[in-house]
Amino acid sequence: ITVVMGLHHMYNIIEAGMLAEQGGVNIWMPIASAANVAQFGACLAVAIKTKNAKRRAVALPSSLSASLGITEPAIFGVNLRLMKPFICGMIGGAIGAWFGSISGIGATAYGVTGIPGFLTINNIPLYCILLLIAGGTAFILTMIVWHEDAADNDKTKAANEAKEASE
Repeated sequence: ITVVMGLHHMYNIIEAGMLAEQGGVNIWMPIASAANVAQFGACLAVAIKTKNAKRRAVALPSSLSASLGITEPAIFGVNLRLMKPFICGMIGGAIGAWFGSISGIGATAYGVTGIPGFLTINNIPLYCILLLIAGGTAFILTMIVWHEDAADNDKTKAANEAKEASE
């Protein structure tokens, strides 16, 4: 939700403070990675499940950018628009973040999340588990909960047919 409001930029200051005060360990980065990878999982589920070619064309690259720590395309282009995938992503992120907080995972830098986070993480096996929990939970929940609206596909099909007819 902080990405939607643009407040996620404040985390860099918090993370820098953690690195300065906690002996060089940033415990926020794994939590942020859980949120990012969860949005990836939800967006990837939409890309796989959708019948809409335009939606798939947006969802697949958006999910890949989310796995690299850039969630705006996945959030604004896919998940938030459909709402259920966004909520499934938040649930997956919360479960992954919970695991990260109880397992003591930390990082030696800030601002690097998702797959690039492997470069700074202090416990790679636990980080892999965290990413699998967050992304996997969001993916599975989205596959179960989100169903493509047939009316939405009919509107898209009608718009495409109208466009082709005018050309």
